[in-house]
Amino acid sequence: MAPQIQAPEESDVLREQLEYLIAHAACNPQCGCSECRRYRKVRSVLLEVFTKPPRVEAQVKAPRLAKAA
Repeated sequence: MAPQIQAPEESDVLREQLEYLIAHAACNPQCGCSECRRYRKVRSVLLEVFTKPPRVEAQVKAPRLAKAA
């Protein structure tokens, strides 16, 4: 019976892919190939949390007054 091969952890695969894309983009950031486009897309998604201010819902603190006739 052949030995079972265990699938790698998803986080390990993601980290490996990210490291590959960073290394590729560092060598030639303006080449425009599919790997560079993937890098820019992933970078944008990962840094999105730092570029957009958190959305805060406004709350009414005072009672609404009736309009005068």
